[in-house]
Amino acid sequence: MKEFFKKLLKRKLFWVLLILIVGGVVYFMVNANNTQRAQFITEKVKRGDLVQTVSETGTVIAPQALDLNFQAQGTIKEILVSEGDQVKAGQVLATLDAQDLQLQVKQAQANLDIASANLQKFLAGASPEDVNVTQETVNNAKIAYDNAKINYDTLSAKIDADVKTYQAAVEAAQKALDNASATTGQTGVNVRQSLITTIRNTAIAANSSLDFINYQHNNLGVVADIQAESNIMYYYGLARDVQTPLKNLLDKADVSISESDLNLASNDIQTILSYISISLNNLFNAISSTIVDSRFSQTLVDQSKALVNSEIATNSAAISTLQAADQAYKNTSLASSSSLDTAQANLKNAQDSLNSILAGKDSQLANAKASSDSALGAYNLAKAQLSLKKAAPRKVDIASYQAQVSQAAAALDLAKYHLADYTITAPADGVVTFINYKVGEQASPVSGASSSSVVKSAISMLGNGNFEIDVDVPESDIIKVKIGDAANITLDAYGNDVKFSGAVSAIDVAETVISDVIYYKVKVKLDPSQNEIKSGMTANVDIMTASAPNVLYLSSRSIKQTDSGQKYVEILGFNNTVKQINVETGLKGDTGTEIKSGVSEGQDVIVYQK
Repeated sequence: MKEFFKKLLKRKLFWVLLILIVGGVVYFMVNANNTQRAQFITEKVKRGDLVQTVSETGTVIAPQALDLNFQAQGTIKEILVSEGDQVKAGQVLATLDAQDLQLQVKQAQANLDIASANLQKFLAGASPEDVNVTQETVNNAKIAYDNAKINYDTLSAKIDADVKTYQAAVEAAQKALDNASATTGQTGVNVRQSLITTIRNTAIAANSSLDFINYQHNNLGVVADIQAESNIMYYYGLARDVQTPLKNLLDKADVSISESDLNLASNDIQTILSYISISLNNLFNAISSTIVDSRFSQTLVDQSKALVNSEIATNSAAISTLQAADQAYKNTSLASSSSLDTAQANLKNAQDSLNSILAGKDSQLANAKASSDSALGAYNLAKAQLSLKKAAPRKVDIASYQAQVSQAAAALDLAKYHLADYTITAPADGVVTFINYKVGEQASPVSGASSSSVVKSAISMLGNGNFEIDVDVPESDIIKVKIGDAANITLDAYGNDVKFSGAVSAIDVAETVISDVIYYKVKVKLDPSQNEIKSGMTANVDIMTASAPNVLYLSSRSIKQTDSGQKYVEILGFNNTVKQINVETGLKGDTGTEIKSGVSEGQDVIVYQK
């Protein structure tokens, strides 16, 4: 037996076969282990229709909800309708007790009668006794006018002398101020130039920080803190927006930058640095929440955080330097101006004294002139009245009395107009939905919004027309929604089996903040339906924002992306190797993402690997 094994060990064929057998066993064991280590979950490329929808819950509202009220305060006298009644436009719904206003109407009627009687009296002419009284009025008016003219001439001469004295004092104070200004001007120029230079240098450094932020954002991995990642570029964009007006200010020559421009430039660069600080802090938070994987290692995360910390320190130093330069400028300006305060105060006191004299001059002369003119007017009026009483009635005078009659008639019409405020009429066809008062209760008019008190409307009604649904759409979805988009709707009152249709009719431009989240109001107009719909019902709205019929699609989690933005999928190759295939994507629907090229229908694609 030993001889047999000795001969067998000497044969080459034996060793070749042994090597092949051992190699086969090793190969089998390796592949068996690989199969146990790596398991791939796959899906097939499907073909079908993709639909993109925005689903939200809203409330049914009436197209024309009308709150009606009296335009005056009073006691309810009559309510002529009940809740649920159909009414027509112009129909009287309720009235107030208007006894006081009815008395005002009677008073206006009496005034009209008096104006008519005065007209008849004027047409009859003045009595001799009345003419004598008017003559005496003319004589007294002439004396008053002569006295007023003498007072005006005397006052004018006195004020002219006082003005010359105070003008000389102003000229002396101005010369003293000019001498003080010459000694303080150069200091302000030097500090101002230092601030401009600091702003220019800081603007250059800020631009470098923004380039750093943009680069780091473009090279982020998978970030868990989505809000921080969004805030990076939001505040980055705010900073970029301020750069343009700042550049326009700094493009001017130093001597051409006004004080207001310099203040604006200082505020702009501080605003930019503030936005950069917020953006860097969010960048640090985003990197800190990066999910470590084979592409983005923990070492790379730590290096990125160190770079951001360094940039935060640089930005903080720039803020401190800029604030110091700005404060130095303000302090120097204040110190320079303090040396001029005394001279300016002296000039101001002299100028105030002069202005007081001049203002007093104008006022006193104006009063004296007005008194003179008034006396002259009274004198002329008295003469005219005397001539009028002596003359026969003229057409123009008759017209004046007739105008008084017309004025009284207008007052009567106004009283009747106010009487209408005690009545509520229907402004349009519709149905009465609510009556807030009873006969005998006090009603008040609604006069603007008030946070301290709530005044109820007397009668509420709904105008005829189609219902609408108010929906709050978050800012992440609002860009998808367009006016005219079709909508599928269910109402909680009818359940999911009853379908309604509609379309987007309006989108608010301004945002609505709900629990610190940005939403936009969207109105969906309901198509007419045989089912009864009531205002306030809860509606579930699916707005169809986009569709792609008969296309290839995959679940969104099967599609990956390179750092450069190239979309790709993974498939299994020979011996469980993974192969990448570039794809072109289209619509991202509710059930998957459209694949325009790269794979074919039915092909297996890796979803994830265990």
